[in-house]
Amino acid sequence: MAENLGNLRKRREIIAAYVVALERPEELLRICADTPGDVASAVAAVAEAFDVSDDAAQAILDMQVRRFTPESFVQTRAELAEVDRRIADATA
Repeated sequence: MAENLGNLRKRREIIAAYVVALERPEELLRICADTPGDVASAVAAVAEAFDVSDDAAQAILDMQVRRFTPESFVQTRAELAEVDRRIADATA
């Protein structure tokens, strides 16, 4: 059964955003701590700072702290590579 390319691309967007945030945890925490207002303000600030969509910014803000462990970071990068491979296969 062929994978839904749209779903794969959306998943890739989220995982790639995770990688960006995982590479810059101090900046993410600073944004969260320094952004006045509500969650929507934090989403907008994260989206702008990390150059990601609002959906990806929301996913970053929803990440569990355990994602920032070195092992989890490696797993996230591996997941991104796997999704990239699946997208390549789906478009070949």
